[in-house]
Amino acid sequence: MSEQKTENLERLFLSALVYNRTGVLLRVVSLFARRGYNITSLTVAETENPLYSRVTIVSDVEAYKVSQVEQQLSKLEDVIKVVKLNEGKLTSSELLLIKVHATNSQRTAVLKTINGFGAKVKDIGHITITAELTGLPSLIDKFIEKMTKHGIIELSRSGLTALEKGDTNINGIEE
Repeated sequence: MSEQKTENLERLFLSALVYNRTGVLLRVVSLFARRGYNITSLTVAETENPLYSRVTIVSDVEAYKVSQVEQQLSKLEDVIKVVKLNEGKLTSSELLLIKVHATNSQRTAVLKTINGFGAKVKDIGHITITAELTGLPSLIDKFIEKMTKHGIIELSRSGLTALEKGDTNINGIEE
């Protein structure tokens, strides 16, 4: 990827409905790795039907190769359907769990920051507080930046998950 120029890359949001089987995720990720594309966000989980999983992939791909990547992903044996999500026509969210230092003298300031972002306190230890925040990656980034002053011990981000806005769905079901 180091040889590619970043100004020629397009942010690609793909949602794939796949069979919920061993090895499917490896095949999906390998498709991107073989082409030298970094996946910036990847989420996968079982859907409302336990036979299927939904994979949400965010990657930076050369603009002229976007449809090629989409088509090649569609050709994988365990992939049922692939939908390219347009940034303006998706609803998305990410989950963050973050643990910060919070001794007695710091607790009020930490809780003020947490409440200011609408985050939830998930755990209070003797010298730490763990919080949860969901939202757009830009909100998550700002929250992390603010929590840095309290001393981040560890954090975990889920990656972006997304659905198409409106009545359209990957299953093609119309109500």
